[in-house]
Amino acid sequence: MSQPNQKHLPLLARQPIFDTEMNVYAYELLCRDSDENRANISCGDQASSQVLLRAFTDLSIGEVVGEYKAFINFTRNLLLSTPPFSRTQLVIEVLEDQIVDNHLLASLGQIRAQGYTIALDDFTLTSSSFKMLEYADIVKLDVLALSEAELQHHVEYLKPLGVTLLAEKIETYEMLEHCKSLGFRLFQGYFLSRPQIMSGRKVSENRQTILQLLAQLNDPGTDIQAIEHLIAQDPVLSYKMLKLINSAAFHFVCKIESLRQAITLLGLIQVRSWITLLSMASIDDKPRELCVATLVRARFCQTLGEAATTSKRGDTFFTVGLLSTIDAFMDAPMEELLQRISISENIRSALMYYKNNEGKVLEIIKQYEKADWDNIDWSWLQHHGVEASALGHFYTESLVWVTSALESLVFDG
Repeated sequence: MSQPNQKHLPLLARQPIFDTEMNVYAYELLCRDSDENRANISCGDQASSQVLLRAFTDLSIGEVVGEYKAFINFTRNLLLSTPPFSRTQLVIEVLEDQIVDNHLLASLGQIRAQGYTIALDDFTLTSSSFKMLEYADIVKLDVLALSEAELQHHVEYLKPLGVTLLAEKIETYEMLEHCKSLGFRLFQGYFLSRPQIMSGRKVSENRQTILQLLAQLNDPGTDIQAIEHLIAQDPVLSYKMLKLINSAAFHFVCKIESLRQAITLLGLIQVRSWITLLSMASIDDKPRELCVATLVRARFCQTLGEAATTSKRGDTFFTVGLLSTIDAFMDAPMEELLQRISISENIRSALMYYKNNEGKVLEIIKQYEKADWDNIDWSWLQHHGVEASALGHFYTESLVWVTSALESLVFDG
């Protein structure tokens, strides 16, 4: 497909970094140059610079990462002339392929003296890389690239130095627990999008109640009156729903004071979606970030779906994005869960097999979240009138929109 020219902003995605309690510590901002939608060493300076400008100037850093820190990759040229961005939120991540010489080490010393946090990306011990450890606060180890023996060796060498160890490429719950036992304090990877145990685990009473509610909500035969009655049976859910619809995420001029009014204004599909999210958010042992990421994905699906199809309202796209993480909330396989909920065949096919427009949008967005630009179906997007550069706009708009809705979701019970 034809690519947008260099004046367009690069693609931007974020990935959460967690502490040992599974609270968000920071986000890494991921970028590829939009000319080729893949990593390109020759334009690495441009890509990193554009991420900095996008996060700290075009948008406020608060809209991109909230109150958390932002890890951003720095090339050699950027390290030699550090841009004047927030020392409190910016974590300077030194890429693993930089030439380590006296010039680089002197710059790292100056950066450290200025109060910036320095992280070493994809670190491996070599005759030159160890020289950077004197200036590092955080060291990131790729657990997929290192053997078990190599991982143990690196941990034993690094722990006495007092640096914070970050395990990246965590893709399973078991690896997360293993790295915790080794002494890692920060974690990054895609494990949150998957259930901890895929089978053989009894659904808890709390989850069973939520599944029953979702089954009733998504029954095609359930009308407005029935849904109003279902929500009204749970005073906390009713309160959260009314607080949500009166938030800045929606733009109603008058105050919405009744469930019937909320359902009438939003429509059945949107109300089903929001009650689904509010219900899943009430599961106590799930990290807040899972709910945040789910809402960002749902909004992203909605905006991309509206742009790529003739749909005036992307309600079904929103629902698909929302239900795409239900397996992680419920700790059960997606197929098993969908059998308990009377959703349409269109949504089921999208979730299980990436069929139809909703499924294609979900597939593209999941690849986008991983910054897996090479496997995004750019030709499908072009055929549906969506430029590559538009994805970054839709994604950051989703982050801003979710920020407006978050307080209304109320994660404190």
